[in-house]
Amino acid sequence: RQRTYLYSSLLSLSVNGSPVPSAPGWTSGEELAVESFSGEPGAPPIWENVIKVIKLLVQEVINFRDQQFVEEFQKPVEEMSSFIQYQVPSIPTHLSKTPCSTSNYNKVACLQKISHGLQVYHVLLQHIKAEYPQSTLLPSVMHQTTVLIGLFKDKMKVAEVVEDLSASERERVLGEVSTGTEWERKTSVHAILRELRHFLVDTKKALRAWGRGAKAASNHDITMVGRGVLDQAWSKNLH
Repeated sequence: RQRTYLYSSLLSLSVNGSPVPSAPGWTSGEELAVESFSGEPGAPPIWENVIKVIKLLVQEVINFRDQQFVEEFQKPVEEMSSFIQYQVPSIPTHLSKTPCSTSNYNKVACLQKISHGLQVYHVLLQHIKAEYPQSTLLPSVMHQTTVLIGLFKDKMKVAEVVEDLSASERERVLGEVSTGTEWERKTSVHAILRELRHFLVDTKKALRAWGRGAKAASNHDITMVGRGVLDQAWSKNLH
């Protein structure tokens, strides 16, 4: 109860833009049961806040991405698609190609992919911090990412929680982007922000698909119960 209250307070401050401490890696045996999300009646408050944090983070990433692109490459954002060929090896796999895809949905594996992916992106943001130490936009991006990592850990059973990246893994991820020419490092920053935005949008889609699936299953159960009641009533009338 106390932990839930503290997390609710943390999210309230985060969504409203107030400074809050980094979210600890709490874990819980609570199952993730989602029937509806933000904007739908009866949405669980904790998931309304998750969607809000994701939306906020997406917008902040877009703002930073666009600013960095225009200032570094002296091109309008309309020409951003010409940079699509620039990739970063350690970028997490797109969620559409993981157990989070709507056609092959596995909630535990999906949460693990999201949790691991967010951790990798948090490390990659360290590279961006080294390249742009004076950025006024990056601190909030890093903070909101930390909040999301904590939220997803909190909704997984202890045995399901993805372990934090080891020191060697973090070093490997950073090593793939911290070397090279200045141009290569700047294009890496652009690629990271571009792909982080995609990852967050895919995460939101996966959660909403999960919600629709849970709601459909609930409606099916209600229908089956209703049919059972009618069958019993019909049987009594026959006798």
